[in-house]
Amino acid sequence: MPKLKPEIRLFPTSDSKMRQDMRTMHRHYLADLPAFTAFNPTFSAAFGAQWGAALDAAEAATPGRILRGSLKEDTQTVDALMDQARTQLQALFYYVEQAFPRNPGRLDQFGKKQYGPARQQHDKMRALLPGAIQAAERDLAELTKHGFSAAKLAALTQLAQDLAAADTDQEMRKGTNLEGADDYVRLQNAVYRFGQQVSKAAKVALTAEPVKQQLYRLSERAEKGPHDGPMPT
Repeated sequence: MPKLKPEIRLFPTSDSKMRQDMRTMHRHYLADLPAFTAFNPTFSAAFGAQWGAALDAAEAATPGRILRGSLKEDTQTVDALMDQARTQLQALFYYVEQAFPRNPGRLDQFGKKQYGPARQQHDKMRALLPGAIQAAERDLAELTKHGFSAAKLAALTQLAQDLAAADTDQEMRKGTNLEGADDYVRLQNAVYRFGQQVSKAAKVALTAEPVKQQLYRLSERAEKGPHDGPMPT
């Protein structure tokens, strides 16, 4: 499946500046509506309402930088849970050694061999934890005699659930982050396209009023086409 290209902004200014300019142009359009409608009936009150709705949607949208910030927060949460998992598993291995000093193979039943690769890999840690918990439940009576209590087992079980949930949220957000950022840019571009149409129409509809024409003029840079790269909001 081909990789989708990110949505490119149609305007050279910041998003907030573009929306401010479009709000101003929208107000002028509503004031000059008779002239535009006389030139082309498609430039109606309904067109103005659609433009206004597009502006509202663009202003309410979440910028891509905030989406990226949310992903960073997810990563920090997973990293913190991984730290807890390493600490709790190392403690569990200690208790297993104390409870079964003459049975080194017992540690393997708790995932000791898998622990090395799992220390830095979320998916491997998630796979290791259920087996370790199951083994701890089986041997809880003996482990309790050496300091591993039911409360510690409950904490490890909760940690496994929290890590699974946080890791899943992170992966889902990774998949939607680019899509969400593109949706944001598409909403900004939708507003600007209304302005492009009105600006072009004003060159003809307001020929007799050159001063008014200037109110609908886009910048020279804007008229040259799309603008790649992120814009400040």
